[in-house]
Amino acid sequence: MTDLTKSQKKHFRQLAGQCYEKEMSLALEALYEDFQKWKKSEISAWDLNEKIHEHHNGTARELWKIYEQINDPGLAVSLALARGIIKIEDVQENCRELVERKSTVYERKDE
Repeated sequence: MTDLTKSQKKHFRQLAGQCYEKEMSLALEALYEDFQKWKKSEISAWDLNEKIHEHHNGTARELWKIYEQINDPGLAVSLALARGIIKIEDVQENCRELVERKSTVYERKDE
């Protein structure tokens, strides 16, 4: 996040935090469904425990890497845009060009 104003950096940090929470919420929805299956005795406690383990070591860890370990909120926002977590309208106008440029790289990799 070089050559950005303080307000742009702040915007990227806030937006990255919102994206992180949104992605984690989506991931937890799937885990919540597994808890409901366990409650209805559709899966065993061991199956649920495995789902929790997979969430923790898989999805949660990957999201942590994107939003915390890399420590580049602009990059995280660009990835979230490419993945459809946010829309370009969620990004301040003075930050859109940078985000769109980076997100295009991610979109091409997915194709």
